[in-house]
This record gives sequence, C-alpha cells and structure tokens, in this order.
Amino acid sequence: MLERVGAHLQAMPPAERQRWRDLLHYIGAMIYHERNENEQSKLQEALEQSMRSEELRQEVIEMGKSMADVLMERGERKGRTEGRTEAAIKTRQETLVRQLRKRFGDVPRGVVRAVQATTDVAQLDDWLDRFATADTLDDLGIPAAR
Repeated sequence: MLERVGAHLQAMPPAERQRWRDLLHYIGAMIYHERNENEQSKLQEALEQSMRSEELRQEVIEMGKSMADVLMERGERKGRTEGRTEAAIKTRQETLVRQLRKRFGDVPRGVVRAVQATTDVAQLDDWLDRFATADTLDDLGIPAAR
C-alpha cells in the first residue's frame, strides 16, 4: 500500500510540493507512532523505494532521519524516567535498611536481601510506613529471603 501511496504522491504536480511534503510527514508519523518497532524500518524503506526520482527519494530519507531524531528523544526521555524510578527504588531500599539497623541493631541477612531485592515502590513505601510504628522487626512483615 505504501508503494501505491508513494506512486500517487510522486504523480502530484510540482506546484503541490508543500502538500506532498506534508503528506509524507504524516505518513512518516503514522509509521513511527502507529506501527510496531519491528515494522518501522521496513515500512520506511518501502516508502523510500516507492519514490522513482532520486530527488524525491532523498527528501523521504531526510524525513526518515528527522523521525529517527524523534525516536531518539523518546528513548532518552524513557531512559531518564527509568533512571529516576531506579534511583527512587534504591533510595527507599537504602533508607529502610539503614533505619532497620539503627533501631533494631543486627538485622538478619535474609531481611536485608529481601529489601534489596524488592523493586515494588508501593511495597517499599508500605514497609517504611510500618517502620514508623513497629515495635519489632516482625511488625514490618518483611519476609526474609534465603
């Protein structure tokens, strides 16, 4: 279908070049926002190959590069978000272990391992909340990892 669309776009008169570019950008956006990642490069290549003129093909290639920039930015944002989440988990884990040692002294290794293995922020927050009122280590309900 992309080949048919490409052929149709290529048949547009030169006076409609801006409209042609707008349509190509729309198609490119659809490829990168609506299709699975494993399909995107094949679809972009099919769109490029549908252009018979080298000049038009180069425009499609340049458009694809700008879409690649969008994807890189999306990946960078995702990486920053994941990094913040990992930091939040690590901070909670370290705070809980530090507080447990401060209040209860020697904390069993299995409890420390269980806290360090937990990546569920809600669970870590629950243990931190329970810590505020716990009289014993068992009051926290942290299952000891083996």
